[in-house]
Amino acid sequence: MKLLFVNPVCLDPRVTDADATVVPQGLYYLAAQMLDAGFEAAILNLAQPSVTDPDSAFAEALDTFQPDFIGFSVTNPTRFSAMSLARTARQMRPQTVIVFGGPAPTFMVDYFFSACQALDIIVKGEGEQTCLALVHALAGQHGRKDQKNGQNFSRIPGLVFRDGNTLKHTGPAPLIQDLDRLVHPSRYFTYQHLAMSRGCPGACTFCGSPLFWGTRNVRFHSPEWFFEEIRTLAGKGISHFYISDDTFTMDRDRVMALCRKLIHADLTITWHAISRVDRMDPHLLAMMRKAGCIQISYGVETGSDTIKKRLGKPIPNAVAVQAFQQTAAAGMIPRAYFIYGSPGETPDTIQESIDLLMQLQPLGAVFYMLVVFPGTRLYEQAKKNGRVTDEVWHQKIEDLPWFEMDGHLDFDQVRQFGNALRKAFYDHLPQFAKNVKLADDLSLDRFHADFLSRLGMTFSHGDYSTDDRITDPDGTAKALFEKALACHPDIRAFLGQGMLFIKHRQPDPAIAVLDQGLAYFPGSKDLVLCKGICLMNRHRFAEARACLSPFEQHADVRHYLAVCQQHLEAHP
Repeated sequence: MKLLFVNPVCLDPRVTDADATVVPQGLYYLAAQMLDAGFEAAILNLAQPSVTDPDSAFAEALDTFQPDFIGFSVTNPTRFSAMSLARTARQMRPQTVIVFGGPAPTFMVDYFFSACQALDIIVKGEGEQTCLALVHALAGQHGRKDQKNGQNFSRIPGLVFRDGNTLKHTGPAPLIQDLDRLVHPSRYFTYQHLAMSRGCPGACTFCGSPLFWGTRNVRFHSPEWFFEEIRTLAGKGISHFYISDDTFTMDRDRVMALCRKLIHADLTITWHAISRVDRMDPHLLAMMRKAGCIQISYGVETGSDTIKKRLGKPIPNAVAVQAFQQTAAAGMIPRAYFIYGSPGETPDTIQESIDLLMQLQPLGAVFYMLVVFPGTRLYEQAKKNGRVTDEVWHQKIEDLPWFEMDGHLDFDQVRQFGNALRKAFYDHLPQFAKNVKLADDLSLDRFHADFLSRLGMTFSHGDYSTDDRITDPDGTAKALFEKALACHPDIRAFLGQGMLFIKHRQPDPAIAVLDQGLAYFPGSKDLVLCKGICLMNRHRFAEARACLSPFEQHADVRHYLAVCQQHLEAHP
């Protein structure tokens, strides 16, 4: 059998949400299990930016690969794409088995079977065991006219399928208790997004994780398994990872063991993580930094105690403030997630959130309007109270903003809430960056310099450099580069200072600082190239040629060497 796993596209175009273009981790796990079992399997990511016409790309894949089984990973934002593609598949390959999995089908079985006649089967919740058993059952009857006959997989838990005019539910599938039994997806695929655990012990009313997994217990990969995953991917050229566990540091000892392995292996990698403010301490943070972590995102949500209780996350503000201070002190960017437009939101509660933001002093922040989905407690409560029915999902919408069900809120008011939060963040971000207090720990000095120079580059040449909401980004960058070099010699800090001087048409100070950097890092191509360009700007072409020549094997350097040669020949 040939198996095709598909990541559909969102209903609304994505401009800044890069996560929406990434293949869900679950598809890599599923396809890896199938390949390891001897089946021919492939993944089609229709959401990646290079795919300009998803429908045509899907039809071409059907024609080329000719799958017998198509599995779609479906969320609420991608459901219309998945259903449209399923209809295309049914027309082009009538005998192909079409399966939906993921959070949306798990929580909206009746909706999908009524809205998509091309759909054959839904896999609910965790999919590896269920999907593999299903494929084995289908393979056993491959080529028969009764291939979709439910009698051959009615004993497989975790499925819902058509049985005449009714739907057959086979009951919940048991969860995989030993995640290390799963095949390493990195054997077959290359990717950046990882998760060491499944599940979350939290009770957030806006999150569907507990109901999706069927429990609030958390299951983990071992540090050894997860380390091998990272090492394999690093060997394939991946140098940065996004670890997207709901709470990465839930098992502190496990994370410490992983960090020790990463440090010992001396892999040249960096990574981001997501965690909770009440699951951090300075020693753990220092270990994570030394192991390559450069950013931790925390779900702060709100500064209002009243709304925290309604969102199911009543963590004291003081705990959050401490975690943010400790994260920055260890040399990592503390990033805050805030939610606005929640039940009971008022200008006063938004001011409480702004007050908390000013105490946190985050170096990154994301502000979300509260939206609800099936599978969350907020949505189920709204259904119970008659505020919404599942019929709403037949509309061409990705999500359901809470304010549309809340008689005390409206769009203009909620938009003002979001604008106020963003203004407070961007107005004060340069000062937040300058206020960073680093831990007094000699073993962290080079990591501190790396952290400050990364942050400086974000202000001088990165995302913050072109954001009109941020005042004097170059001044902030300059202060950060100077602070970095006060901690430890750092290539990026020297380079950043040099680039700032060039940006402001000051080539001589740029050359001076680049020479300082080259005294520490004589083999740095980036410092040499920057210095060579400065010399060329000063019409010192012979010196520029001598400076650049040791790196003539690099194409970008050869370009500048050719320019130098032309000038020297024209002006002997």
